[in-house]
Amino acid sequence: MPKRFPWKSNFRKIPTFVQNALNDIDGDLIAVAATKKIKREELEAGQYCHVGLSIDGSSIIAAGPTQPPADAGKWSERNAHGWDRKRKDWPMVQKTWTFESPNFGDGARNGWTMHSRTKDVYQHQTFEPQGMTIEASVLEDKGGEHVVVKFSLSPMLSRDMAEFDLMLLWAINVLQENTGVTGVFASNATREEYVSTVTLDWQIFPPGTADEVVARLLGSAYPMNAPDFEKGVRDRVRLFEGFEPKAYIRGQGGFGSYFGAQFADDLVVFENLKYGNAVYLLYQDWDEASQRSRLDLLRDQDAHFDRVVHTDGWQDRLTSLLHDKLFERGLRRRRRGYRSKLRGR
Repeated sequence: MPKRFPWKSNFRKIPTFVQNALNDIDGDLIAVAATKKIKREELEAGQYCHVGLSIDGSSIIAAGPTQPPADAGKWSERNAHGWDRKRKDWPMVQKTWTFESPNFGDGARNGWTMHSRTKDVYQHQTFEPQGMTIEASVLEDKGGEHVVVKFSLSPMLSRDMAEFDLMLLWAINVLQENTGVTGVFASNATREEYVSTVTLDWQIFPPGTADEVVARLLGSAYPMNAPDFEKGVRDRVRLFEGFEPKAYIRGQGGFGSYFGAQFADDLVVFENLKYGNAVYLLYQDWDEASQRSRLDLLRDQDAHFDRVVHTDGWQDRLTSLLHDKLFERGLRRRRRGYRSKLRGR
């Protein structure tokens, strides 16, 4: 099947960023959905018409739930036409064929004889067409060159359904093939939670005493429903202090639970105390990385980062990583300085 769209077609297995998001969801119902920042010129070119999203003048039109075309990819084809799956992981079964053959090569004169042949064969699993639909909805449109759109797949999935992992892989790939993004959310996720997966708005604070930093980081963004938030911020500040960060950072507005520290232009550490279960170390230019969310970074196969999960000993693992990364950067600076001196002689 020829490639139809300019993005990654599909995944062979459930990607890590989807599995991590799934682990953070407590409920049974799972919404397969994702948000995307789209250029207005892409809408004008009709790049998303197949999922019911278009533009008419200055107005963006979302047509409602749309079944994606079968030629968008193999998972979309299966969604439209069904799927006969050979199960090599199931026990083989015996199948018998019956056929006739002419006696002595001349059935007209000598008659015919019935024969049968039995052979071990793989079992097949048949899936009817699923008829999944994609609905586009505009989350933000400020009249600029970009709009923020949410793509959601119907129906939702239940963890109790048969073949849940396979159906999840199928669903996220239908969304990926047709929109270039995919993900999972709790069935009751808010608009703010969807928007926060597209871009983060950061506020940067200079270093100071632990009390000053904590007060700045908390500010008016303190989440009253998370009594351990202040303690978590204070613990992280104490952990970061030993590595002399250039600045501390906090998400603004609906992103108040995001915070962290910047140690170099290409070394930022941050996490979301309210929702997250890990700390992220980003090795990218800060101007670019600061405009991207945790899920957006994880969706990017070319992104450079480390993820330290909050399991036993995570502080030691984070400390070791920070030490190594800062040492590498210091060594590179010294080498550049040495080469500059040689050129100046």
